[in-house]
Amino acid sequence: MKRKPMQGLLAAALLVTSLWTGTPAFANSIGQEIKIDVSQPEVSKDGFDISKEYAIWKVAGEQTLTLYHVSKQTETKIGDKQSDKTSPRIDGKYAVWIDSRHGGADVYLYDIAKDEEIRLTSGKAAASDLEISGKKVVWSGKSDAGTDIYMYDIATGDTTRVSTSGKASDPTVSDSYVAWEDSRNGNPDIYYYDINKQKEELAAGGKAHQVEPSLFSDKIAYVNGQQVYVYTIGTGRNKPLTDTSTAKSGVHIYKDTIVYLDDDDLAYRDASKSSGNEIASSVFESVRPRIFEEYVMYAKRDNDKKLRLHIYDLDERADIGLGATFGEPSQPDGSDRYVVYVTESKKANAVVLFDTEKGTSKVISKSDADPIRPVVSGKYVVWYDQREDALVAYDIRTGREKQITNGDDDQEPSDKLYEVDGTKLLWVNADRRADLIITDLATGKEEEIASLRTEPLSVDIYGNYVVWVEETGSKKADIYLYDIEEKDETVIRKNVEVQSAQIGDDFVVWSENSGGAKNGWDLYYYRIDRQRTDLLIRYSERDQKNPQASRNMILFEDNRLSPKEKDFYFELYDAEDRSYSDVEWNDKAEISSPRIGGNRIVWIDERDGKPVVYTMAFASPRDDDAVEEPGTDPKPNPEPGDYKEYKLVDLLLDGTLTEKMNSTDFNKIMFVFFQGTEDELALPLTEAFRDSKRMVDLFNQAGLTTIDIRFYK
Repeated sequence: MKRKPMQGLLAAALLVTSLWTGTPAFANSIGQEIKIDVSQPEVSKDGFDISKEYAIWKVAGEQTLTLYHVSKQTETKIGDKQSDKTSPRIDGKYAVWIDSRHGGADVYLYDIAKDEEIRLTSGKAAASDLEISGKKVVWSGKSDAGTDIYMYDIATGDTTRVSTSGKASDPTVSDSYVAWEDSRNGNPDIYYYDINKQKEELAAGGKAHQVEPSLFSDKIAYVNGQQVYVYTIGTGRNKPLTDTSTAKSGVHIYKDTIVYLDDDDLAYRDASKSSGNEIASSVFESVRPRIFEEYVMYAKRDNDKKLRLHIYDLDERADIGLGATFGEPSQPDGSDRYVVYVTESKKANAVVLFDTEKGTSKVISKSDADPIRPVVSGKYVVWYDQREDALVAYDIRTGREKQITNGDDDQEPSDKLYEVDGTKLLWVNADRRADLIITDLATGKEEEIASLRTEPLSVDIYGNYVVWVEETGSKKADIYLYDIEEKDETVIRKNVEVQSAQIGDDFVVWSENSGGAKNGWDLYYYRIDRQRTDLLIRYSERDQKNPQASRNMILFEDNRLSPKEKDFYFELYDAEDRSYSDVEWNDKAEISSPRIGGNRIVWIDERDGKPVVYTMAFASPRDDDAVEEPGTDPKPNPEPGDYKEYKLVDLLLDGTLTEKMNSTDFNKIMFVFFQGTEDELALPLTEAFRDSKRMVDLFNQAGLTTIDIRFYK
C-alpha cells in the first residue's frame, strides 16, 4: 500500500494540537523546567472549608475529596471516584458535600469517626449552597414554591423546610438559627429562622441588596450594598463595619472576626473594632474565604495560573503550609512520568509523589513511617523506612504499599545501596556478608546474584544489567558487570581509584582518578556491546566526578571552568553523540542533590530563596516507562451511551475538533480505525502520544474518511 503523506502529517498535527491546547502531555516538553512547589495544594473551584480538627478540599483533576487532619498533617480521600462533588464543608466530626452520583445534586454526609457515608436527600435532588454547623446541615433545594432552605438534624435524622417564600438561597446555620438570602420582596434581603421557636424573622432589608449571609451564634455578617454589616439577633442591632467605596464580597464570620474580599484583596477585622487588616492581594474571588479560630483559608492563582489553596495564621500573620507535602524537600528522584522526594518537617518525614502529566501530587508514605531516599521507576516507588529498618515498595497503579524486607528473615537492607528499574529492585542485604539481591516487585521472587565480603561502594541496575563497585584495598576498587539473563559476572575494571559506577543504554560510566596530575578525575565508560573500556572525557586541568546515567545521557560534576577548584557545577552529556546536551538549566538555577532517571533530571533548587524541587525532561518518554492507572482509560467494550462517536473528517470540516478535545479529559478520547472490519482497532489518545509513529502509520493505512473518534463520558 502506498503511503499517504498528508494523512501522516494530519496525525502529527493532531498530536501537536493537543499538546498546544494544554493536555497533560505538555508537561513532558523537552528542556522546560517544572517547579514542584506543593506546599499549597492545587485545588478545584468547588470550595473548601476548615474546622477545629479538619480541613476539606478537592484537588484539581480529582473526584474524591481530601480530608486533612490539621494537627497530624495527614490526608484521607473520601467519597467515590466517579461522581462530581461540590461545596465541601466540615464541622466537628462531620463533612458534607453535594454529589452527582445519582444523576442530580444530592447532599451527602460523612461521619469521620465511623468512616461512613449517609445520603441526606433522595430522588434527583437539586441541592446547592451547602453549610454545616455542629449537627445542623442546611442547603437550598427545590420546593413547591420554587427554591427554599432545608435543614437536616444529624442527631434526629429529621429534615425540615425552614423557608416558605420559594425565593430563598445561600443559607448559613448555627446551633440555634438558620439565615439566608431571600428575594421575596423583589431584591435580596436577609431572613433568619429561630430553630427553637420555629419562627422566621427579617434581619436586614431595604432598597440596597443584602446578600451573602454568614452566621456564628446569633451574629449574621453580610454584604449590604458594597459594605460589610453585622446583625446581632439578640439585640436586633445592625452595625456597619466598612465604609470605603470598593465592593465587598465573600463574607465569613467566626466569633467576632469577619473575613471578606475588598475587590480582590482579602481582609479581616474584629466586629468591635473600627479598622481591619489586609491578608493577601489578588485573591480568587469565585470561592469565598473561610475562617476558623486563627486560620483563614483562601485560594489564589500562582504564576502558572494554577489555583492554590492557602492558610493564613492570624496570630503569626503569615501563610502556613498544608499537609505532609509541606516541609523542606530533599532526596528527589524521577522517571518518565513521576517525581518523588522526601519532605522533612518538625513532625515527620513523608514521601511525596508528583505526576508530571496531571500536575498533581500526594503523600504516599504512611503517617507513622520515617522514610528516606525514595527511588521511582515504572509503576513502583521504593524507599527505606527507618522505623522498620526495611525497604518499602509503593505500587502507583493500585496505591498499595508493601514491605519488601523482613528482619525476621535475616534481612538487613542497606539504607543507601538500592535501586529500582521497572519491576526489578536491586538491594544489598548486610545481615552477615553483603549479598546483592534482585527482588521482582510484581511477584515477590528474590534472587541472590553475588555475595561480597563488605558492602560495595555503589550499585546500579538498568535493563538486563547490574553494576557494582567493590573495594579491593586503600583507594582501590574493581567494577563488576552482571548480566541478569545470562547470570554472568564480569570484571570490567580492576584495581583503580573509583567511587561509583552507573549504567545507561549499553554502557557503564564512572569517574576514575587517573593519577599523574594534581586533578586527575576523568570520565571513563565501558561499551557493553563491544566489551571495551574507553576514555570518555578528560581535560588537562580540573575534575569530572560523580557521573549518573539514564538512557544515553550522563549527568556529572565539573569544575574546569570554575575560578576555584572546590566550586563544581553540573553538565549533561550525550554518550551516544559524544557531545554536550543542548538542554540547559536556567541561569538563576542553584542546583543541589540532582538525580537523573527515565527521561528527566530532578534537583533541589534555592533560586527563589527556599528549597524547591525542580525537574526537566531531556528526551521524550518511552513506552516501557509508561504507567497505566486503573479506571483512567475508556472501557474496551463500552455500554451504549458511554461515549459519543463522530467521523473525524466531519469534525475537521466543521471546525469543532479542537473544542471537543479541549472539553474532554485527556484519557477519555479514542481513535477507531477500520471500524466494522476484522481489522478494527481502537487506539486511546494516551497511547497515541506514547507511540506517535504507530499513530501516523495507522492514519496512513486507514485513510482520513474512514477514521472515527470517540469522546467518553
